[in-house]
Amino acid sequence: MTPTSHTLNDEAIVRFLGGLWRLNRRMKHDVSPLMEMHGLDMRRFFILFNVRKGTVYPKELSETLQIPSTLLSRYLDQLVKQGLLERQIDERDSRRTRLNVTAAGQSTFQAVVDDIKAYTSQRLVHLQPEQLFAMLDAMDMLTSLPGIAHPTAPENDE
Repeated sequence: MTPTSHTLNDEAIVRFLGGLWRLNRRMKHDVSPLMEMHGLDMRRFFILFNVRKGTVYPKELSETLQIPSTLLSRYLDQLVKQGLLERQIDERDSRRTRLNVTAAGQSTFQAVVDDIKAYTSQRLVHLQPEQLFAMLDAMDMLTSLPGIAHPTAPENDE
């Protein structure tokens, strides 16, 4: 179904963006302390999440998470120092570094997931199952769309 100008009025777009912003802020505000109890923040949590899922090379991780490689390197250093992640030379290509979640990283990650699940469930229980799945499907669809080129800013002729 292609949206029409009738369905995408200014109010709907502003409501959508405002709702995303408020929900993101609320969730981050409420979930961050749960992560901090385990020595993590949102970025380091998602680094562990993605390495556990199989994104084991720093370059791929940087692209997946859209984090500049220099900043990612600092986060990786922190996770290594915490004993949650380890860097190893790739057995198939000695020029590459491979990331692995340690046993401590696995247990820390699971503890954070358990805490987040308990918190998030208290919110999601207010949605009917069909509302939840519609929201999840919409989020998946919107995040899978290719990037849209931004118009260039008008040049200033001063």
